[in-house]
Amino acid sequence: MNRIIKISIYLLVFLLPLLWLPFSFEAFEFNKQYLLFFLVSIALFAWLAKQVFIDKEIRFKKTPLDIFVLGFLFVAVLSVVFSVDRGSSLFGFYGRFSNGLIGLLSLGALYFLITNNTRVDTDRNTDKDRLSISGVLKAFLWSSFFVILFSYFSVFGLWAKLNAAMGGVFPRVMLQPIFNPAAGSMEGLAIFLSITLVLIVGLILCSKWNLKQLAYWALLALGIGLLVIVDYNLAWIILLVSLSVFLVLSLAKRIFRENVNKLLLPILLIIISVIFLIGAANFKFSIFNFQLPQEQILGQGISWKTAVGAAVAETSPHLPPHLASRVSVTEKIKSLFLGSGIGTYFYDFAKFKPVEFNQNPFWQIGFDRAGSHFAEILGTMGFLGLISYSALIGVFLIVSWFLLKTKTSSFQLPLLMTFLALAVGQFVYYQNTALVFTFWFILGLGVVSWQRSAGGVVKEKIISFKELPELSLIFSAVLIILGVAILGFYYFGANYYLADVNYNKGLGVLGQERIEKLERAVELNPRLSQYRLVLSRSFLFELFQEAQKPLERQDLNKMQTMLSRAIEEAETATDLQPNFAANWINKGVVYREIIGLAGEAVELSIRSLERAVVLESANPVIYTELGKLYLVLENEQRAREYFQKALEKKPDYAEAIIQEALLLEKEDILEEAIIKLENLIARDSWNIEAHFQLGRLYYNAGRIDEAVELFETVTFWIPQHSNALYSLGVVYVAKDRIQEAILVFERVLELNPGNQDIMQKLEILKRQGEPEEQEEQETPEEQEEQEKQEEPFPSISP
Repeated sequence: MNRIIKISIYLLVFLLPLLWLPFSFEAFEFNKQYLLFFLVSIALFAWLAKQVFIDKEIRFKKTPLDIFVLGFLFVAVLSVVFSVDRGSSLFGFYGRFSNGLIGLLSLGALYFLITNNTRVDTDRNTDKDRLSISGVLKAFLWSSFFVILFSYFSVFGLWAKLNAAMGGVFPRVMLQPIFNPAAGSMEGLAIFLSITLVLIVGLILCSKWNLKQLAYWALLALGIGLLVIVDYNLAWIILLVSLSVFLVLSLAKRIFRENVNKLLLPILLIIISVIFLIGAANFKFSIFNFQLPQEQILGQGISWKTAVGAAVAETSPHLPPHLASRVSVTEKIKSLFLGSGIGTYFYDFAKFKPVEFNQNPFWQIGFDRAGSHFAEILGTMGFLGLISYSALIGVFLIVSWFLLKTKTSSFQLPLLMTFLALAVGQFVYYQNTALVFTFWFILGLGVVSWQRSAGGVVKEKIISFKELPELSLIFSAVLIILGVAILGFYYFGANYYLADVNYNKGLGVLGQERIEKLERAVELNPRLSQYRLVLSRSFLFELFQEAQKPLERQDLNKMQTMLSRAIEEAETATDLQPNFAANWINKGVVYREIIGLAGEAVELSIRSLERAVVLESANPVIYTELGKLYLVLENEQRAREYFQKALEKKPDYAEAIIQEALLLEKEDILEEAIIKLENLIARDSWNIEAHFQLGRLYYNAGRIDEAVELFETVTFWIPQHSNALYSLGVVYVAKDRIQEAILVFERVLELNPGNQDIMQKLEILKRQGEPEEQEEQETPEEQEEQEKQEEPFPSISP
């Protein structure tokens, strides 16, 4: 059993930073979470089975940190019980995966496995089948080496070259310059590197010169080189802060008084960090010409404002009166102490993000993670979560400080330094699976390192079944139940994995094959709303594809099926995740797109989007879409209210400004509408829709030359813009440029084959362009009818 535990943990430590698979929708976190649960569950069951069935006693080590670990896990469980979205709290938010309770409990189990099954050193007199600190760290450093090596291959384009030489066998994700197995971004890799480098520095300083230390130096050089290439400020900050604290601690404890020159290494790295932080090392770009894509991370200010808003359960003061909702005292207390639920930061961000975020260039991104792990804990687990987590970290640092001696073990100081770097990293960056695994793994090893100098702090508790044989039966039954539960998780986990494989395949195809793959994904994992959301959109797309066919070729039964399935899947998605704004937006879009096919589509779309606006009250897009729907109902007062709400959220939101201008036009306030669009174009000179609508207003106001210029600009930017081409043809007719108008309308007819209006207009224009011939005299009535037919549109409609 000890060997099973040992192999499982070694495999986990080595494989987790490296593992990724191209089969699932998300290649990194999803697969790492599966590996984490699988190997931890095997090791945990082996450990418990050994004690219950072989040793006939429960033997575990008690440390000062255990109660704090259990306390934090207990708060996490409570937050799931009262979560706004239990599915995301259990398994992690879809697409991120690393923030669920199952993953956190697996990490908690890993902590206890390490503290109870790891020996302090590699003394030959100890059990070789047990884990050792040096062995586990060796596995981690080997893993880090391959992470660094693979990342170099990506940065220098070697994967792409190998792929070309081997006939294109590598998955597409490997060919990206930011590919690295530890994280989905170079920024995540840089954070991982900075923490690993701190560990290596500690091992170099606390070990004697030998071949092993030479390997440490080589790995340190490779890591620093890659960190220089990525050049991520937060990684340099982690390196700077953790090494500075280490320097102060070493001098205070006089750890290296016998060879103080060893401290030159951390001093050198501190200097390098400062240089890169102030930007004096930008020469690297001119040497290597690296232009790596950057990850968009939520800023610290917005992260903390959102978290505080979630913790105190604020209600948006900007909701329309008929949508304003009050938060009960019970809900406020729950949010204050337990947050919205672990894994639900997507909900916090949508509902509580400050309005000023809309002035950010990336304001339309729905972030599912904070820029700080501590901020995320506050929002999703409340003040109890933040306090219990801070206490866990604080107690470890305090105990480690007091147990640190001048002649410390070769691992205690490096592990303390690494843990400190991990804690600093959680203040400035979110946690992916590799980082959060490293946190709990180093935490466990750090507690193990106390044992040699703890002086009674770490104690062993033994419960023998010989004295209480009834306990043997109880523990055996519990272990059997645990085994069955683990097997059940394996079964459902396999189904969920196959579901995601089908979902991923479905996204890569179109038509009936796409629908079949997505339906298979829903069949295997019916509780995930993401699959149903995409499936509803696919049914809607197929409906439109069928509707665009000639009338005699349309399959009405198929259209009816697609319509009902699109609605059904959209409805089910909101039932599964009623607090996910994207589901309500999708449902509103589905009903909006079938206006004319379903009797109450407008009202149902409004109802869905009004639910979405309660969940995402700072989003100007939802308000604008609601305003458009109220225009369909000819409720101009409510439409104007929503357009104004949209502009309160984002004063420069172009679509709301355009809709307000159209509303003014409808009220015959044409000059004010024109001024609004002119001001918009002055700020946003590349807005296609604003140019088109302003050109239309110019034409309707008799400013033909200005209209021609704008329509020509739009058709130059987008040659397939049918409305702009049609409008350009109309203004050409007004300018008596008949031949140019004919060419433009012929282009419109190519884009809209069979359009009777265009065909009739072309016939009239071609007749007008022919040379005049002697014809028999027409009566005045016939002449008047002919003029009516040939008269161009007096105005251009929106």
